[in-house]
Amino acid sequence: MPDDLPDDLPEPAPSPAARSLRVRAHVRTATAGDAAAIRTALSLAFHDNPMMRWALPDDGTRLEACAAWLGPSVDRYLALGLVHVAERDGRVVGAAAWRLHGVDVGAHPVASSLPTPAGALALILGADRAAAVLTALGGASTASAPTEPADYLNYLVVVPGEQGHGIGRDLVLAGIGAADARARDTWLCTTDPRNHAFYARLGYVELGRHELGPGGPGLVALARRRQSAAGAGPGSANQTTVSP
Repeated sequence: MPDDLPDDLPEPAPSPAARSLRVRAHVRTATAGDAAAIRTALSLAFHDNPMMRWALPDDGTRLEACAAWLGPSVDRYLALGLVHVAERDGRVVGAAAWRLHGVDVGAHPVASSLPTPAGALALILGADRAAAVLTALGGASTASAPTEPADYLNYLVVVPGEQGHGIGRDLVLAGIGAADARARDTWLCTTDPRNHAFYARLGYVELGRHELGPGGPGLVALARRRQSAAGAGPGSANQTTVSP
C-alpha cells in the first residue's frame, strides 16, 4: 500500500538511575487535535531513518518533506485506524499508528480527501521517483504480509531526546493490548537493524526480508501472535510470537 512505511525506533537501554529520575510518559488514544503534533514527531524521529534517507535524500529539506508526505497519512490513521500518543509535560513525545484489519477504508470521507499521501510525495519527488518509492514499499510489505488477520503497526516514533526511556515499548503494548482484545495478531516492517532486538523483546519474530530497490535499505517484516485471555499478557516473559 502507498502509505505502508516502515516504523523505526531504536531503544537504547537507559541506566536505572536515569530512568528513575524521569516521570513516565502518559500514553492515551489520539484525537484529531493531535494531528499537527504527531506529524511533527514523525518528522523529527524519522530524520535519520534509513528508509527516509533513501526516499528523501536531501538532508536540508527532509524534515519539511517528511511532514508533508506523512501528514495526510496521519489524518487517515486518526479517522480509520488506532493511534496512541505519549505525552510528557503536556507535549507529545511519541506516537504509534495502527492499520486495523477489516476496516473499510473507502467508506470514510477522509479516504477521498486531499492531499493524498501518494500525491504529496509526487509533489516532493516528482511523479516517476515517487511511484518507484511507493512501488518498492508496497511490494515489499505485501510480499511479507501474514496470512492470518493482523493489525499493522505503520508508524512508531519517539522524538529525539526522549528515546530509551520505555516510551516506545508503552506505545506498542497499548496497540498490542487492543489487538489481543480483538483476537488479532500484529505485524510491522522496519528498515533499521537496531530495532530488531527491541521488537524481539515484545514477542515479534521475523517473517521475511526484502531490498527496497537499487541503493535502498533492507526491509524486515516482523509479526507477533495474539495472546488469549488465559495466556500471558503483552511483554510477559513467556510470550511467544512471529511485520509500516
